[in-house]
Amino acid sequence: MTEPAGIFRNGMILQRDKECSIWGKENQTEIVQVLLEGKTYEGKVESGQFLVKIPPHEAATDCEITISGSSTIVIKDVCFGDCFYLSGQSNMELPVYRTRDVSADEIDASDYPYIRQYRVTPQFQLCEENPAELPDQDWTKACGEELLFMSALGFYCAKRIYEETHVPIGLILAAQGGSTIESWMPAGLLKEFGDFEKIYAPFQGDGVLAAYLSGQEKKNGAWRQALESDDDITYPNEIPKGAQDFTVPGMLLEEEGKGYEGIVWFYKEFILENEPQEDAFLYLGDLIDADQTFINGKPVGRTEYRYPPRKYPFDGKILRKGKNLICVRLIIECGSGGFVAEHPYYVRSGEEKIELLGTWKMCYGRKTETRLDPGLRGQVIPTALYETSVRTLKDYTFKGIWWYQGEANSDDPRRYDEKFRSMIADWRALFAQDLPVVCVEMPDYQDPITGKQPDGWAEIQEQQRKAPEMVADCAVTLGHDLGTPRELHPQRKSELGERMAKTVKELFDL
Repeated sequence: MTEPAGIFRNGMILQRDKECSIWGKENQTEIVQVLLEGKTYEGKVESGQFLVKIPPHEAATDCEITISGSSTIVIKDVCFGDCFYLSGQSNMELPVYRTRDVSADEIDASDYPYIRQYRVTPQFQLCEENPAELPDQDWTKACGEELLFMSALGFYCAKRIYEETHVPIGLILAAQGGSTIESWMPAGLLKEFGDFEKIYAPFQGDGVLAAYLSGQEKKNGAWRQALESDDDITYPNEIPKGAQDFTVPGMLLEEEGKGYEGIVWFYKEFILENEPQEDAFLYLGDLIDADQTFINGKPVGRTEYRYPPRKYPFDGKILRKGKNLICVRLIIECGSGGFVAEHPYYVRSGEEKIELLGTWKMCYGRKTETRLDPGLRGQVIPTALYETSVRTLKDYTFKGIWWYQGEANSDDPRRYDEKFRSMIADWRALFAQDLPVVCVEMPDYQDPITGKQPDGWAEIQEQQRKAPEMVADCAVTLGHDLGTPRELHPQRKSELGERMAKTVKELFDL
């Protein structure tokens, strides 16, 4: 059976004006053919793998490619345009819908069917005999609901480029929240920077890393499940007796090594002056760590970790004119937690908006004596993302690289610039393309618990600004000033995209 790699799907975009490759698995024939616009190209099958090269093709839309081996696959709606590899952390990964607060009009007016994204969801595997593969994922278009889940920075940058060039743009989004630069580097390269082998070696082998990550997920799930109690049934409906005052925004802070791990319940009564409207929305700023939130006893939203802003649209039918009650079941995982300052806190019913800052009520729920130990995530294991999300694309043809990372390395910024230089050199060799690189500077940030900038943060920013001195054909887009101090993921991605588009057009001479 002929099985093209997961990126070769309907709607895909291939790089214009350069030789491109199509590859995959084949176990029954010796030759695989690719038919494009009446011309046939072929490649040999070796060790169950095929690769067919297509000569340079000018920018085009609405093409069709037929792959023929032991079976036939027809790929429709193919475009040739400019393809960019998007890598880094959550600020590159952050989707368009998370920017709706500040860019709603721009989002609603956007309809760009020739800006498309392929998401590289890592199939975590460190095994030479059975290496990781590209996931079977559909290409999404910058239209309607599909747009909302595209990389916000990727889209806002691509949008401005497309409006001038009218050339299709393919975004290959590989970024992973929380990833370290070491995870994006090959094992051989890491030896230059320390003994990282002791970290990744235990995860080598077929299925070993996936089994570890699955085990950690189950363990963390069991930790949270142990916090469940009868309170979860009764507490969302009314403020318990003995609840104490709490000021929002505010934090319950660990003191002298003694913190709180478990459930804390928070309550806010508010008055709705008008009749409830179906169009209702709750903005609970940013919480640490995980929450489940109710209004008048009805669930309106939940978030499983600390970083996303709590934006919960809900059916306003659960509201009533007069007194209403918000209840937040907050899980504090590691000693300190609460409501982050410098974020919006309000509820809206139609045009009526009620601010939620000020005095709330709180009481403690079920507590645990152990802190949540999430273990190692795949994206922080050295070389893991290189194997799953870089090497898997070594035969794909790109226009360039967009890199937005650094937060996860701020605790140890030493030689970050050297690692970046070595990583890009390796990628260029792997892709066999001397690809230009745009590096995005991290936002200014203060930890909401300590109120201080993390150690090493400014040093990473400085090294990012100097990236063009370390790497040829590299430019930097400044982004330090586009958020509030305690906002790790600034929403002003449209403004950052505008800056980045200018950088890209100058660097790539578009």
